[in-house]
Parts: sequence; C-alpha cells; structure tokens
Amino acid sequence: MDYVKNAVKLRRELHQIPELGWGEFCTTAKILETIEPLGWKTYAGVEQVGLDAVMGRPEDFVEKSKQRALEEGVDPKLIERMHGYTGTIAELDTGKPGPVTGLRFDIDCVGVEETDLKDHLPNKENFRSRHAGVMHSCGHDGHTAVGLTMAQWIVDHKDQLCGKIKLIFQPAEEGVRGGAAQAASGLLDDVNYLLGAHLAMMCPTGEVCVYPEGVLCTTKLDVRFKGRPAHPTMSPHLGRNALACACTCVSEL
Repeated sequence: MDYVKNAVKLRRELHQIPELGWGEFCTTAKILETIEPLGWKTYAGVEQVGLDAVMGRPEDFVEKSKQRALEEGVDPKLIERMHGYTGTIAELDTGKPGPVTGLRFDIDCVGVEETDLKDHLPNKENFRSRHAGVMHSCGHDGHTAVGLTMAQWIVDHKDQLCGKIKLIFQPAEEGVRGGAAQAASGLLDDVNYLLGAHLAMMCPTGEVCVYPEGVLCTTKLDVRFKGRPAHPTMSPHLGRNALACACTCVSEL
C-alpha cells in the first residue's frame, strides 16, 4: 500500500464532513468502518468514555448531529451502537511481550466557514466542507487520516512489533472536553507510552518538531464573577462591577 496516498485520500474524505465536538457521528462511523475489517478490537461511543467526566455536551446538539449523520447515510446500527457518544479506542495485541503504547488522534472540527477563494486547495480539488459554518481548519481531518493509515501500517508490520497498541480517536478536543472523558473510561490505565502529535506546528515542511512535554497540555477552568447592579450617578458606590473585575482578572492572568 502507498500509505501517503491513502492518508491523503482519507483526509480529503474527512475534510468534507466536519463535525463539532460530541457530534462526530459520521467521523466515528468512518473510523469504525475503516479499522474493524483490519482486525482491531474497538470500543465505540459510550463504551470508551467515563460518563461522569463528560463536559460540554448539549443534548439538543447531539440529537441534531445524530440525525444529520443518519440523513447522510451512516448505518443506523453504528449510530445505535454509539448510544449518543462519539469517539473510538481501538486495540491490537501483537502476541509478543512488550509495553502498551497509545497513539492519540483528535477528530472534531472548528466552527468557522470555509473560504470560497478559488485558489483554496479544497475548492480547486473539490473536497471542501459540505456543512455550512464548520470546517476542519485545525487539521483534525489530517490527524484522523494519519491514525487510520497507522492502523493499516501497524497491521501490515505486526510481526515486527511487540506488546499492545491502542489507537485513541478523541472527540471534542476543541474546548478541552473529550480527553478527560476518554481517560476516565479506564481503557487507557495500562498504557505505558502515550504519543500525540499535531500537524502544522509552524515548522518548515519536511521537519518534525519533537516536544518532550507540556506543549499540548491544558486544563479547563470555569470562573464566574458575581456583581451587584447600582445606578451609575445616584449610587455607584453601592454597586459591585463584575465586568470590571473580570477584565482586571483577564489582564492580570
């Protein structure tokens, strides 16, 4: 197999069906349909998240995303299997002693409109986003395509490998939501080495930048400021300006 051509083909397919976090039903179906015939053991949808750790998942948005996937021809059995949750963790045992290695790929898109400029490659090559207001502008279509191609490469080279390999197709990376939910599933507790990467890290084409730690790590915090309204001329001294406090907090942070 030409792995590069395969990755390009998959990326262009995925670029046309961008889906926001926790709504990646078409993408999850594509992942399952691609890797299960290769012999990977898969955990899909609700099987690969810890429900108590799921954040930022509006039920009405999830339902609309599910219905759109069905309208686009996704197998209803796959949708039913997900039980309303997206993402996949796949496992392959080489049959030889060794570590458990995890490779992580995020799958969601960003809520921006794709440009209509004629020299934009997806426009020239006819693989632009089919969905208004959303596109893969952060490279996660490429990440998923690399993950799916890695699945094929690993199967093809299984005799040269050892231990277990887990492919982590993470939903809802944008907004820092899906990673903690997958970690809370318990399916990754035995991982010895966890590798992640990102396309377009601002290094020249042909170079690979390796960061040992920290660059893609983040923590999500919700902070609420509570104030008290007051008349600006009659009794400003009775008010507590939550907006001014929030602005000061942002600039200090």
